[in-house]
Amino acid sequence: MKPDAKNEVALKSKEQAQSYYDAGKFGRAFAHYLVALKLMPEWKNELKGKFSSTLCSWGSQLELQQRFKDLFNCYEQAVEIFPENEEVVCNLGAHLFRLGHLREAAHYFRQALENDDDYLPAYRNLQSVCNVLIERWHFRMLNDSYRNEAYREAILKKVRQGFTSVLDIGTGTGLLSLYAVTSGARDVHACDYSPTMCSIAQDVLQANKMADSVTIINKLSNSLTIPQDLPRRKSLVVTETMDAGLLGEHLLQTLLHAWDQLLLPPCPQLLSDLDTCAPITQHGVVVPFGARLWAAPIRCPSIARRSFLTDTEHFAWNFKSLWLFSDFSEPYDTENLRVVKDCKFLSDPVEIFTFDFNNPSQLKQYFEGKNDCKCVSFLYDGKSDAVAVWFDLILDEDITISSSPFLVDTQCCWEQAIFRFSKPQDSVKLSTKCVGGKLVLEVVSETIKSLESSDENLSKLQSSLSSATIISEIAVSPEMICFLNNKELQNLFYRSPKNFNAIGNVLDLSPFPLFGLRCLQLKGAKLVCVLNVDQEVSALKEFVKDNHLDQEKVRCLKKSELDGLLSESCEQFDVVVNNIFELTGEIKESNICMIPRLTKLLRPDGILGPVNLTVRCQLIDCEWTNQTSRVADEELTQRYRIAEFINVYQVSQQIDVDLKYVCYTPVSEEVDCLQLASSEMAADLSRSEQVEVTAVRDGRVTAVPVWYTYQLFTDTQRLSTLTDDSHINQVVFVVDPPLHVTSGETITVSVTYHCGVLRLKLVP
Repeated sequence: MKPDAKNEVALKSKEQAQSYYDAGKFGRAFAHYLVALKLMPEWKNELKGKFSSTLCSWGSQLELQQRFKDLFNCYEQAVEIFPENEEVVCNLGAHLFRLGHLREAAHYFRQALENDDDYLPAYRNLQSVCNVLIERWHFRMLNDSYRNEAYREAILKKVRQGFTSVLDIGTGTGLLSLYAVTSGARDVHACDYSPTMCSIAQDVLQANKMADSVTIINKLSNSLTIPQDLPRRKSLVVTETMDAGLLGEHLLQTLLHAWDQLLLPPCPQLLSDLDTCAPITQHGVVVPFGARLWAAPIRCPSIARRSFLTDTEHFAWNFKSLWLFSDFSEPYDTENLRVVKDCKFLSDPVEIFTFDFNNPSQLKQYFEGKNDCKCVSFLYDGKSDAVAVWFDLILDEDITISSSPFLVDTQCCWEQAIFRFSKPQDSVKLSTKCVGGKLVLEVVSETIKSLESSDENLSKLQSSLSSATIISEIAVSPEMICFLNNKELQNLFYRSPKNFNAIGNVLDLSPFPLFGLRCLQLKGAKLVCVLNVDQEVSALKEFVKDNHLDQEKVRCLKKSELDGLLSESCEQFDVVVNNIFELTGEIKESNICMIPRLTKLLRPDGILGPVNLTVRCQLIDCEWTNQTSRVADEELTQRYRIAEFINVYQVSQQIDVDLKYVCYTPVSEEVDCLQLASSEMAADLSRSEQVEVTAVRDGRVTAVPVWYTYQLFTDTQRLSTLTDDSHINQVVFVVDPPLHVTSGETITVSVTYHCGVLRLKLVP
């Protein structure tokens, strides 16, 4: 084609592309942009933004229509033209991520960051996909050298006793299979449900020249059959599929299936001297042998603040007939009580169950709920907030390891299971049982302590009856409970409306609209709020009634209805309160992105709060970050070479960290590293800053924790998310490799921010 004709066609295609884009016909716009760019490659810089935006919109439509072949054909053509376009490459990764192709998605996110290391969408997506591919507890477990050595010794003893045909269930990186082969096992199979973990295990075995000694199977063990997957029954099963509550990873189901389908019959003299018994080649055994479960009631204000309303008698509002508690999706949470400073054990621990993993009939009784439930009574002074549960893991006749919270000098990978109460409990009687292979603890009754006399008993009964009120008990989100237990924030919301002359309409996006309710009470304002579920709406209605507020002035929206409100262009609110923080310490990206639309809803001189935000940080040395972000154990790094394969999936930031319960050494003072006005929080362009920080001691920097200070309105006090009263945890950015510094040395911290996504790193 002649140059003039080529230029004319390219110009025409560019014009048509823009026209189709404006009309919302993104497929046709994309096709015309392709023609223009193939004819005139020198236009790439000019059309980069429009081309990326067109492809993003067209790709979303194709994905919605499930036209996946067309979708990836479009991206193949786009990457051919723009291999260095970080937005195109990242969007391709995002499609793959949503469609479940996680490792492929990670590849494109990394490629986007190679094109532009400060491209925050790719950074955020890579963190997310790595967290999905490799759960963070893998790193804690692999760095637990005491646990590793205990398993190695137990496996070695069993293999030397003749249990040489091995199945490693939930192999992960293949570590237990490595132990089995190096101990002399001859017939080793390993299974794992995760394709990523199977790939890592295969790489680890290859690096250790054991790929021919272990067969990796990408299946759950419950799906394995003989002879399709295993040639014959095994004599030894090894597994470490225990969570903090022991049974949460379906351990009972796994072992029952193994005994029924995959293992030789149990060895009747397993716990005796095996040298004197009959040949063991016809018997099977499980390592670990079994476990003991322990429980004890605890009082822990930090746990209580996430479980139910605390200290309600000192609330400015009336909560006397309304009891709110967290609606947790799981039967228990986990905590490392070894470092939680405000935890107090109220009684001696009680053994609640003993499991023999080499007794299939006992395991079956537990799984089917045929074992009588065990009732345990705890007597103590005061009230408890939860019950802590942990286990002793009996690996063999001689070796036992424990997740006990009292072993403070032991670096244990397992935390404790926390069964939270919905309200504080006096001395209690608990029913403990297994239901469908899961551990269940239920309060049977409060144990009534004996009183000194019948007169005292009667007096207490009369007093309780006279003060009794009907209380509505409602389960709500943990975010709402944590928010309401932030007394400093609650007091600010209660005081600040007094500073306004007049407020007619308020949009309050807080987890519980305390500011808007106070404006209704003081100024007669109308309130619009957004709540998640029906229970929370019910809680708000009860609150409005109990505090004698005008229900007609409260409009409660579901999240699905918020978009409709935001699409309205009329100016209707005097004040909008945005909820810009996640409980985990991250900035709430979805609410930050709403700021331009929220601003349009403000009347002239209306206020959108928070009005400003400051990001603060500090350089620290924290061994915990090493243990939880990457494999650092020397043996697994050098001898078995596991680190080089799993650390590919390490993340550079950890969320939901409560710095109060992390041991660390400050290496610098606390500093401001980024300041944003409300109008800057959702700006189109990324914001980058570099901050000079001075080391205050010799040492190393392994992490940079981040928290925030902010003002709700210009004339209100500045709040911090790092205070003891705050309901927001912290984000920690990991420094790998650690940076060694000397006192007085200046370190440069690079901060990049865009629409709620934040990244910190040290500049070499």
